[in-house]
Amino acid sequence: MRITPDDIDVVVPTEIEHKVEQLEQRYNFIDYHFTLDGVYLRARAYLDNIEVVTVFGPFERRGSIKHIDAPNAKNAVLAYLSRRFRTIGQL
Repeated sequence: MRITPDDIDVVVPTEIEHKVEQLEQRYNFIDYHFTLDGVYLRARAYLDNIEVVTVFGPFERRGSIKHIDAPNAKNAVLAYLSRRFRTIGQL
C-alpha cells in the first residue's frame, strides 16, 4: 500500500469518548473532540448509524457556544472524518 499526502491526517482527535445516555430513548454514541489552531470542534456518531457523523463548531474553545470562523481547522477536521465516515452532517 502506498501512502499519499491525502492519506495523512493534519489533525487527530484530542479525545474520543464513548457514551450511553438513557433519556426517553437510549443513545449510544461516540464523541470526537478536536483542538486545532486554538479552536475547538466536536463530532458525534451514533452507533446505530455508524456511517454518519455530525460536526459541531468551530467554537472559540471547548465549553463555549460562540461560533467562530476557522476554515482551516474545520477543513482539517472534515478531511479526517471523510476518511472514516460515509456521510458528514454539519450544524
